[in-house]
Amino acid sequence: MTLSLLLLTSLSCLANDTTGEDATSQEAATPSMATSIVERSALPSQQIEMISLAAALDPSEVIWLNEVIATTEVAKENKEESTEGATEESKEVVSSEDELESQARFISLYRPALQPAQMAVILMPDSIHKLAQKSLMRELYSELPMTGWSTLHIGLPEISGATEEFEADSIAEDKNEILAASRIATSIEFLFDKGIRSTALVAENYSAQRAISASITQADATSGLVLWRVEKQQLPLSQLKALAESQITVLDVVNHDISAAEKAERMRKFHLAGFSQNYRLITSPQGEAGIKHTQRRVRDWLETRFKRF
Repeated sequence: MTLSLLLLTSLSCLANDTTGEDATSQEAATPSMATSIVERSALPSQQIEMISLAAALDPSEVIWLNEVIATTEVAKENKEESTEGATEESKEVVSSEDELESQARFISLYRPALQPAQMAVILMPDSIHKLAQKSLMRELYSELPMTGWSTLHIGLPEISGATEEFEADSIAEDKNEILAASRIATSIEFLFDKGIRSTALVAENYSAQRAISASITQADATSGLVLWRVEKQQLPLSQLKALAESQITVLDVVNHDISAAEKAERMRKFHLAGFSQNYRLITSPQGEAGIKHTQRRVRDWLETRFKRF
């Protein structure tokens, strides 16, 4: 009898200990899950990236421009997909992030000309980190204001699928491209508020698509376009035809080691698109010497093709 009582008592204690352990593990898990939602950053990732980048730039030249994100059916669909099957807490976080992003600012560098003209240059790198890196655009940003051209070096969102061939329809539906178009329009408006009446855009390989689209949609505000080492697959004939209709002047800068056949084919493509007097192709050497050489060629092109008032 005594043995039976001892056995029952042991089993009861063991059950109580197991229940306590389960309760403790559940209590520990619940705060952790809640914390993972509450402690999510209130700022969109692009904003965090730009704030970090600002620390490496000259604070006297850093400006933050407000961006207005156009609401489209595609954006609505993306938001619905991101919240489908989500908990009420996570939906609130997504909604909060969307609201912050719609009111976000983007980083740029601005250097006014010593003797300002009515035309400025907007530099469009294909990666936001290049705002702080030595490159042709950085060289143009520093040197052109010395000869009368104000420069605005803008931070654009990263490019999705940059290695793929340009397709206008897919680009138009990409959220980052909607952001990019908004930032370019905001940059042009910023310069117009400072008395600028026209702009020249400078784009490199993957940002060329964005510059071409901006030159077409805002033909009244853009007069020149510099293409810096842009691969031919980024220049579809259909887009070049629309670009030619906008009456923009193009300076096409390619690597110095391009073959004569490739050069002739590239010039032929622009000619077929409708460019005749408004297109010029030049070559650029590699390395830092090539950057300085090309900077002078771009400056000469601006001086020759566009008047300063």
